[in-house]
This record gives sequence, structure tokens and C-alpha cells, in this order.
Amino acid sequence: MSQVLITSLRRQWNEWAERPANRKFLQEDQEAQLRAALGDRTKTTQLQVAAWMLGTWWLGHGLVRVLEGDGDGFDEARLGQSLRRCGLLLRARAQNPAPARRGGGGQRLPFSRAHGTWTALLGLALDDPGAEPLYDLLRNEPESAFTEAEHLPLFVRELLTVRAGERPTVTPRLGPYQEVFAHWQGDARLLAQRLVDLCDLHLDGVGTGGPFDDQPCKIYPVEILAFRNVREWLGLPMPKVDHPIMHSNLVTMQAGKGWPQHELVQRLEQELRRR
Repeated sequence: MSQVLITSLRRQWNEWAERPANRKFLQEDQEAQLRAALGDRTKTTQLQVAAWMLGTWWLGHGLVRVLEGDGDGFDEARLGQSLRRCGLLLRARAQNPAPARRGGGGQRLPFSRAHGTWTALLGLALDDPGAEPLYDLLRNEPESAFTEAEHLPLFVRELLTVRAGERPTVTPRLGPYQEVFAHWQGDARLLAQRLVDLCDLHLDGVGTGGPFDDQPCKIYPVEILAFRNVREWLGLPMPKVDHPIMHSNLVTMQAGKGWPQHELVQRLEQELRRR
């Protein structure tokens, strides 16, 4: 059943990437909006929105290229990640939130928690070197910020906590993600099975308003790749996860070592440094 669903989602994703109206609105129109807003303090919101939407196009289109066997698509996807990350950090900088104390009652995120969660997972999966300020914002969110249903955002917070060398808070509030932390240092076979369960969960939520309804994330197992990369970061082995979503080019092909550069991303990063 998983393979049938993946095939259907893959076809829909290709259609999304090939649709002329999507290219015009998400790429051409948003690039024009972005260029018009750069350097104009009265268009801060337009700048943030255009960066997110153009980034979504580059991420989605680039990963479709990878899915079809073009490894250079990773560079396009990484540029999209850079745009979306910059857009979120610009919003955070514009609102200038006070640093939240972990476990305290600090301010909430200045952007959608779903957007922050997707961008952090993609940053970990794609090895984004510019995402550390975003990771800090998410890692320092207070416990009171999360609803009982926000299992994935809480998983991301705890994954970033482990990556920072701190002990995660493993509670039932993590829902289905609790078990991967419970088996973090345990039996590799049990950990692998829990990760397979998360792959099933990933697909179950696509198209139903679930946590992976972001176009670039629908059949890209970002949470598994983020988990793998954090373990590698810490020098820990990663068990083999045998699931259909792990067998596509998105997982088996490797991105290049260097992070790509683009004039628009560089200008956004300059905006960040000025604020």
C-alpha cells in the first residue's frame, strides 16, 4: 500500500512541478516581488512572503529533479531552503523577540511553527550551514508553547537539543516520536522498527492536513534523514530503515559537498545582517 501511495504522490509532484501556472506564480512572480522588496523597509512583509514562496518552488522543483535522477537538483533545493530560512529569520529579526528560556514562559515563535518545523528538518536533512540561528529559536521554545497535538515540532526541538549535546526531555507529549528517543542508545533493531513506523506515519498524514503536507516534504522523509544526520553528527551509527519511502533517489543519491550560492540569497543574507 505504501508503494502505491508513493507512486501516486510522485506523479502529483511531477505534475505540480510541470504546471506552467505554478512556475509563473511561484517562480517568476515571486522572484519579481522579492527583487522589488529588497532594500525597501516598507515592504518587509512582502519580502518575507516572497522568499518563502519562491523558496518553496526551488525546493519542490529541485527535489523533483533529484527524484528523476538529476543530482544537480539538490543545489536548486538547497537554494530554496536558503530562501525559506532567510524569510523566517527576517520575520524573527523584524519582531525582535526576547530569547526564550527553555522550560519557561518566553515569547512564542514569530512565525508559523509548521514553517519552522519544516525548515529545521530540511536544514538538518540537507546540511544547511546557515540554519543555526533558526535551530536556536526552535530549541529554546518553552514547553508551554506546544499543544498536545504538536508531536512533530516537539520532536524537532528535542532532536536539536540532542544535537547541542544536551539531554532531551522524553515525555508522552512526543506521541509516536517518543520511542525513537527511548531507543536512542538501545537495540538497533528496535530503533529501526520505530523509524519504519514513523515512515508509515509520514505517509498517513500526507493529503489530510498532516504535518508533512508541505510540498517538498510529502515523499521526502526529512524526519528520518534529519535523525540520521544528527546521529552522524554525534558519531553514532544509524540502523538501516527498510521502507519504500527510503528507497527513492531522494535518499539514495548524495548532494554535493559545497552549499550553493545565489545572488538573491546573498542579498537576503545582507538584509539579515543589517537588521
